[in-house]
Amino acid sequence: MSKNGEWGDHVTLQAAADKYGVRIFVITSFKDTCCIEILPNYQKSQRVFCLSFWAEVHYNSIYPEGELPELQNIKKKKWWML
Repeated sequence: MSKNGEWGDHVTLQAAADKYGVRIFVITSFKDTCCIEILPNYQKSQRVFCLSFWAEVHYNSIYPEGELPELQNIKKKKWWML
């Protein structure tokens, strides 16, 4: 998964939720399931990771207005260390 061009899926998101103990909320382009909440086995943090998912194409991260992380910090840290 660390290589460019690799794709994640629901199983990958569940593994991330379980590993880091956070909820993941996904807004999708599917008509019947436009919102998906992935819960960890054990919640370690109150943080919620928000993603958008254009069906079968691409995931994007979503941040509340005014909370976009500084680009310089993202370049120095891996996303899973934020």
